[in-house]
Amino acid sequence: MQHLSYSSINLYLTCPEHWRRKYLLQQPQPSTPALVIGSAVHGTIEESLVSRQPLAQLWPGVWATKLERDAASIEWGADTPEQHFNDGLRLMSDPAVQQLVDGLTPLVDEAGVFIERKVELRVPGVPLPVIGYIDLMTADGVPGDFKTSRNRWTQGDAEGEIQPLVYLAALHQAGRPVAGNRFRHYVITKTKKPEVQVIEHRHTMMEIFWLFELIRRVWRGIEAEVFPVNPNAWLCSSRYCAYWTQCRGRKDK
Repeated sequence: MQHLSYSSINLYLTCPEHWRRKYLLQQPQPSTPALVIGSAVHGTIEESLVSRQPLAQLWPGVWATKLERDAASIEWGADTPEQHFNDGLRLMSDPAVQQLVDGLTPLVDEAGVFIERKVELRVPGVPLPVIGYIDLMTADGVPGDFKTSRNRWTQGDAEGEIQPLVYLAALHQAGRPVAGNRFRHYVITKTKKPEVQVIEHRHTMMEIFWLFELIRRVWRGIEAEVFPVNPNAWLCSSRYCAYWTQCRGRKDK
């Protein structure tokens, strides 16, 4: 293991045993259609922000690339790739989604267009860096992240995420603090009629200090090989956990 990430930290907090199987044992796990669609939507939006081509025009090519890369590891269940392609095309063809992307102006700096930019956070007491990729920083200097979701988000959902804290702390360390520690989530709901939300929230330096202590605690747990099973986590089900059968020791009914 060369580094930590927001997702790995979040996974350890959700279920340390799942973290152990994925990152230490490196047990293979299938990809899900939802992850493939989310990744393809991200890729389509990012490509559109650079090329300014319509989302629906870019979607087939991005989807085909993602499918070719991940096809062997995707478990489609009762669905077909065509169904999910059409779901993604419906999202990318929606006027509200296109309007959102058309209204975003990425920041351009000495490194180029600020899209999918790698950042690194160093936490005292933790030997590995925390690596992340910021989806977008707009011209007003506010970083943001694109999300696809089955349900609408609330302000509390956005404020409760630790991902923005990781990015804001990394930017601060890199010498480019964000005014007001602002962050935006761009949420696209995968409902019959897609809905777009832009949720801006602010954070304090105290929250960032809290994040450092949280990461240190996670690292101490990893070092001490503390990997309890968390059967109460949302992840602990045959639907969401690829290790369900091995971990729970039973077959699905």
